[in-house]
Amino acid sequence: MPARPDRSTFRTMLAVCAIALVIAFISSTLVLAKSPALPSWNDTATTTAIEDFVTRITTEGGPDFVPVVDRIAVFDMDGTLIVEKPMPAALAPIVDGIKAAVAKDPSIAERSTIAAFLKGDRQALAAAGEAGMVELISTAIAGRTLDEAAADLGNELRSADGKLAGVKPYQPMLELIDYLEANGFTVWICSGSPLLFTRSFSEQAFGIPVERVMGTTLVTKFTERDGRSQLVVGDSIDHINDKEGKPPTINQAIGKRPLLVGGNVLSGGDIAMMRYSRDRDGPSLQLLINHDDAAREFAYAEPDNFSLGAAEKYGFHVVSMKDDWATVFAP
Repeated sequence: MPARPDRSTFRTMLAVCAIALVIAFISSTLVLAKSPALPSWNDTATTTAIEDFVTRITTEGGPDFVPVVDRIAVFDMDGTLIVEKPMPAALAPIVDGIKAAVAKDPSIAERSTIAAFLKGDRQALAAAGEAGMVELISTAIAGRTLDEAAADLGNELRSADGKLAGVKPYQPMLELIDYLEANGFTVWICSGSPLLFTRSFSEQAFGIPVERVMGTTLVTKFTERDGRSQLVVGDSIDHINDKEGKPPTINQAIGKRPLLVGGNVLSGGDIAMMRYSRDRDGPSLQLLINHDDAAREFAYAEPDNFSLGAAEKYGFHVVSMKDDWATVFAP
């Protein structure tokens, strides 16, 4: 029969077991814990990379410290900050405008993009890309003053009580914007959607004022109506803010390369501005949202995996909706 341990040995064994239990509890707590700043993000390598980056560039005296004046973050909007499937939000409020334009001039309905829109041909609309979307919007609002068009677009996106009904933001991205601003960042939007459209709700949806919104611009004309100077929307595009068109827009609006850029997988439209950020002197961070969660949002990819390939080549961080986000939308 084995000898019973003496009282001293028994106490030592109890102490060792207690320490082991405490370590196990702390470890399990750490695994389950999420960042207080980003509660809708899972505790993953991506979240860690974001927080580590912000810590490095805000640590005074550190090798990667970046002054507040250079803490610029730029985000794409459709598919990055808000849902873009089954169709971009910019198309929702313009149905009546297009129908009115066609009623006034039936030949408009013969244009391929307009015809696809009226038929509900989503595949054709997707193939038309940003240029097609802007053609639709310019057709719907041509001839209106900027003030009228902005008010009309904004009203169509809001319910009777003034709440946004036609825009669906991602909760993790709203938290990221707040987190960055709390650490001295100035946050901008650089979208392929028309500037006029995005400005109509940017402050209400994201807390980003109109002067920090970049987008596709329509030709406008200075004129006078009812004794008052006005800018009137034309029916053509001035600048498509997509792909290689985004870095020049950023340079013109900000005058420096962004420290952090966020885009998403769909058409490769955000890779140019992500590379523009990456090639700045000093540290930088690029986030590519990957729509891989069919259960909670949509799952879609590019046929040639251009954006994911660029992320691997240039070291962009891929944000998996499925794995990195604990919550996709606010309750």
